[in-house]
Amino acid sequence: MSRITRFAALVTASALVAGVGAAGVGAAGVGAAGVEVASAANAAAPAPSPAHGPSPAHGKGGEGDKLDRKVREQAEKLVADGAPGVIVMTRRGARVSHVTAGVADKATGAPMDHRLQFRIASVTKSFTSTVVLQLAAEHRLSLDDTVDRWLPGLVAANGNDGSKITIRQLLAQTSGLNDYTPDPRVMSDPARTWTPGELVAIATEKPPLYAPGTDWNYSNTNYILAGMIIEKATGRPVGAELQRRIFTPLRLRHTFYPTTDPGFRGPYVHGYYYEYGDVSTLVSPSSARTSGGIVSTVDDVARFHRALFTGRLLPAKQMRELRTVRPVNDDGIVEDYGLGVARIAFSCGYGWGHDGGFPGYRTWTYTSADGRRQAIITYNESKLESDTTFRADLAKAAETAFCG
Repeated sequence: MSRITRFAALVTASALVAGVGAAGVGAAGVGAAGVEVASAANAAAPAPSPAHGPSPAHGKGGEGDKLDRKVREQAEKLVADGAPGVIVMTRRGARVSHVTAGVADKATGAPMDHRLQFRIASVTKSFTSTVVLQLAAEHRLSLDDTVDRWLPGLVAANGNDGSKITIRQLLAQTSGLNDYTPDPRVMSDPARTWTPGELVAIATEKPPLYAPGTDWNYSNTNYILAGMIIEKATGRPVGAELQRRIFTPLRLRHTFYPTTDPGFRGPYVHGYYYEYGDVSTLVSPSSARTSGGIVSTVDDVARFHRALFTGRLLPAKQMRELRTVRPVNDDGIVEDYGLGVARIAFSCGYGWGHDGGFPGYRTWTYTSADGRRQAIITYNESKLESDTTFRADLAKAAETAFCG
């Protein structure tokens, strides 16, 4: 049995890209933890060599150092709970800090490093939504356009009706379309190259869950369709639009959008799936695409979300659309969901962002509305939140990182 076949047997019944979640969410030993403090510019650092260790702390003492110590304790606890490695990025005004614990590569023992690339999974949805909203601001499409307006006849089987689903409903996760990712075929051959149309066809084999706009369910199908609409509206590949509109203007130098190649473009965090081991490059990103395919770093994600939530990427009207939320309950987690972004309640206020999961990777992002407070947590093991102890410690880590 091949390596890919054995992996597929483990995850055939699992969803590929995790849904949105809130902070209220065989163990590896605790590795060396490091802290690095940066200036307000948060400039993109050069990618490290795979063996690069955590950077030592620098900067003045005070409340920031106290926060780093508390965050480091939480990161080490997550490693003790089972995460091979953890990165926690925090911002308090001009002060940006990175705490790492554990390893990025079990085989070599290379420590976790905040400059390494990883798969951000469903955090991609914030990028996709931003491009759609920019196109709406340019009057190249309307959020009230139907799916059929741009993709006639694509959503038409088994009671699914693209003439009744709007672009806004896609972004808000209120279309009623089923999610394609739990389908066993998606992971039975993880290296397979999927087309967007094939993924939509899987989803529409089942009748809709409800009439469009009347309820909410997390479905990656919505964001596959959004990506297809971007390409129809612009006449360009969606990756080119992401590059032109977001990656290049924000100088996200370690961020890219793969479609079929499961490799990375620089040193990366190795991702692990249960006892199977390293699955970092086994799964084709074609099964995630605009629902969860982007590769990035914690600093690039933080820069994007800070620019987004402080209004640098969208006009006021589209910002209102982005942040128009409804309360949702996703797998027992209660939060507010807007257009590709979630609003999470912390003790110190709301955090805006998204979470994401891809085989071997899990990420949680939070940014305050004014951009002065941020927290990102990422670790390189799938499905750890099914453990109640890990889930409780993750919630504590998120609260500490965002509120201190």
